[in-house]
Amino acid sequence: MTDDITVRARKLLNEMRPFAPSAAPGQNLLPPETRRDIDGDFASTPVWRAGNGPDTTLFVHGWDDSHRVWRSFAMRYLQTGRPVLLMDLPGHGASKAEHCLWPYAGAAVRSVCDAEGPIETIIAHSFGCEAAVRAVEIGAEVQNLVLIAPPLRTPDRGWARRMRSEGIEEAVIHKAQDLFRAHSGADIEGQNFRGTLEAFNGRIILVGSETDEDCPLPPIRDLASALPNTQLIEDDDLGHRDLALDLGILSRISHLLAT
Repeated sequence: MTDDITVRARKLLNEMRPFAPSAAPGQNLLPPETRRDIDGDFASTPVWRAGNGPDTTLFVHGWDDSHRVWRSFAMRYLQTGRPVLLMDLPGHGASKAEHCLWPYAGAAVRSVCDAEGPIETIIAHSFGCEAAVRAVEIGAEVQNLVLIAPPLRTPDRGWARRMRSEGIEEAVIHKAQDLFRAHSGADIEGQNFRGTLEAFNGRIILVGSETDEDCPLPPIRDLASALPNTQLIEDDDLGHRDLALDLGILSRISHLLAT
């Protein structure tokens, strides 16, 4: 018989599902014939490609989002003739997976890179940054990582702290952490950005905003100063999701990648 703490911990983990809008017909950025599904370790991943070549850019969206968040960035790339690869993370958009634990998201990005490579650049937003960094950690090969509003772990932020603030008992939190680790082989708190990026041999561009309350700029600034081959783009006005939509940010990213 399963004890009450375990039941409540499993319920807590089961609630960690994205609520992204589905990719209804006609809502994808690229035509249906550009889609294929990539088999992976945990589920298949829907991808859409326009163009081919070694300078392909893979766009990775954030939590409760889909590849359509890149409508401004991807369309600008397409207008300039650069190859574009879009994907929906597990549990998002057109994906048929139910869960999107960050190790699963990373495995999906790695599978896409392996199947569709070579990939020159990954541009990721928010939770997608965790997936991209995890993919690199487990072997994805790319030259450039652009991480927009990465969700960095800090002492005053994190899953366990958020659960405590919501009144979840410590025993339930600890049991959920143990179950997550046993199921995924990773820490529920998320990706170790610094440890992985210190070993990354390519270029890194970090993007953050003073007004982003979800992923604050100071930790991003600190990470940029601690890493080699890393450049930082700072903004004063854009909100969390707007950073992945603003063409001014894209222009600054493109300028750095070209220099």
